[in-house]
Amino acid sequence: MHGQAEAVRALRHALDSGHLAHAYLLTGPAGVGKATLAKRLAQTLVCEAAEDDRPCRTCRACRHVEAGDYPDVEHIAIGGVCDEGGPAHRDHAADNSTRIRICQVRRLERVASLAPYGAPRRIFIVDTADDLQREAAHALLKTLEEPPASVLLILLANDIDELLPTVRSRCQEIALRPMPQSELAAALRAEHGVDEITANRLAREAGGRYGLASRLHTDPTLAMLRESATADAERLAAANRNERFDYAQTLAGRWSKERASVLETLDAWRWWWRDRLHEAANAPGPTRCTAAEAVRALHATDRARQHLLANTFPQLALEVMMLDLPVLAAAHGEEARAPMMV
Repeated sequence: MHGQAEAVRALRHALDSGHLAHAYLLTGPAGVGKATLAKRLAQTLVCEAAEDDRPCRTCRACRHVEAGDYPDVEHIAIGGVCDEGGPAHRDHAADNSTRIRICQVRRLERVASLAPYGAPRRIFIVDTADDLQREAAHALLKTLEEPPASVLLILLANDIDELLPTVRSRCQEIALRPMPQSELAAALRAEHGVDEITANRLAREAGGRYGLASRLHTDPTLAMLRESATADAERLAAANRNERFDYAQTLAGRWSKERASVLETLDAWRWWWRDRLHEAANAPGPTRCTAAEAVRALHATDRARQHLLANTFPQLALEVMMLDLPVLAAAHGEEARAPMMV
């Protein structure tokens, strides 16, 4: 696990002392390594190697966990299966679900009551817990409060403020943080063999998140999407209302069939505005954007994402976001546009 030594150390101590909690909440921004850490913990518990070598990641059990088909390790995510209704109801991947549904949590409860097949515990990885329907989150509380001794719950969360306080309080929380960009660049050079210039660019674009940097390196489509989204954020920051509304209409039109790419776009925008916040907070003189404006933009993009996932009319959600974004002077010597008339 690159850059997460503290989190790994905490879990290793719990394993070595025999005090592994019944539920963990791994928090941190998307792409920071939460899913990887959850997988490594699961592999450690089922690994067939000698105790000091776990997880070996090469034995049969470790390979099955890596592939996602080990019988005692289940992933609960948007679009997953449940036990209710006919085939059409069970296939939430086909109905464009935007939340983890209560029927999926009911299935978790049923499976949790069964003895594990061969591992010491049944392991459930909820990815991500901030995607739970409110009713599903309340249903999960029952298992969190009275977990079977043979169950381990690992909840992943990008935004802990989206979780019910009662869910959060019943888990042992471990925070994962982005790596220093210099360390991430060094890791990318060592693991992926990329040159120094590429490694530094990926580390910067990923904001210190090893998982995202790896995806940007191996998935050209994602890299192009985020590059385009970042350029759009730059352009729209100085755009007038009509230009912003035209873009909102286009983005809303993609929502029904390209939800993942729309969410990736908003994530790229959030990181662009985080960079503006960092500049405003650390620059010795005047900057293009004030800290208050950057914070306002971050709140606007976060709200838009929440409204989209809550099935608000997408064009309305995105237009409201556009109205809430501050209007900045154009960058790179371009002529500044007039402020939006709201």
